[in-house]
Amino acid sequence: MLYGLSKLVPFSAAEFRGPWSGRPLRRPWRASLRKILPLETVPVGLLLLTITAGCAQPHKADNDLNRMTLKRRAMECLTAAIRYQANPVVRVEAVEALESSGCKEGLPWIRAALRDDHPAVRFAACVAVGRCADPVALENVRKCVDDHDASVQVAALFALHHLGQTWQTGRIPTYLLNHDDVTVRRNAALILGLLDEPGAVKVLARAMRDRDAGVRQHALEAMARFGNREARQELAFMTNAGIGSEEVFAIGALAQTGDPVYLETFRYKLATATHLETRLAAARGLGRLGSDEGFETALKALRTRKPLIDDTNDPPAGQILRVRQMAAAALGVIVRAEALPALGELMEDPADPRVQVSAARAILEILEADRERALPFGPAE
Repeated sequence: MLYGLSKLVPFSAAEFRGPWSGRPLRRPWRASLRKILPLETVPVGLLLLTITAGCAQPHKADNDLNRMTLKRRAMECLTAAIRYQANPVVRVEAVEALESSGCKEGLPWIRAALRDDHPAVRFAACVAVGRCADPVALENVRKCVDDHDASVQVAALFALHHLGQTWQTGRIPTYLLNHDDVTVRRNAALILGLLDEPGAVKVLARAMRDRDAGVRQHALEAMARFGNREARQELAFMTNAGIGSEEVFAIGALAQTGDPVYLETFRYKLATATHLETRLAAARGLGRLGSDEGFETALKALRTRKPLIDDTNDPPAGQILRVRQMAAAALGVIVRAEALPALGELMEDPADPRVQVSAARAILEILEADRERALPFGPAE
């Protein structure tokens, strides 16, 4: 999710300093996160070994039970994370993970997040409600239209649109083209890209003249999603920019289109890119197109504990976080059960709750994968 939270909430390797208090929490945050994953059930290592060896198990019922247990544990992780008050970033990512998983059990938690005290969480919840088209949340979404935060207002209009109340959707372009706050304009570009309204391309094209590079990037991504040829050509050019962040953005944007024409582009970047994050973006793009060619790259990166480069502007902890989250995201769309042990281990590691959330999300995406993917432990329920 965009919103700009990366500048709001710093983390350290040892403890979390609250962004508003200016002082450390009374106890190390990594210890408090153990509550995310209660350990009163079957040891996860044994559970995962049983699941991934599902083909050799004599009773399918046992495999289904293990699968349900792992799913429950991942849901416990996410529902604990969505209540994690020390950092709104964790709550935002938990909302996104619950929506992405497709599990109906997550809807009550997403609805509750509409009333969160941080606007970024409310923004994420409105987007999730809209993508799920959850009618039960309608009343609270209406309240968010009058939120004091303009980005939340935009996300609420998006949710109303997908709940069939489209008469206010025309307000969204105003936020993109006229709002003074650059974060609001960026979020409006993101929302327009998710609307599935081809007419938005004209508005997005005007936003390409915005003075902020971030607004232009998200407008470009949205236009590519709508099939705009010039936008896709520009993104394809950017995949060879030689700048890691630009390549990652461009590959991710092209992957969102779901167009198989970029299969060879992703293969090439997976094989040749010097930047690991570029290779992980390519692995995820391949996964979205049904290829597991990036599986080994993602699985190895999931365990990384060393920074990629020595850069004073890019702290080691931030590099490691990005790599592990991108690796988990790639494994979630590649959908191979062999990734479950490593993801399960990461989900139980309290070193960083954001990584726990990424691992839990990937586990749920694998377990909830389409029946046609024919996982060895049986189809999703």
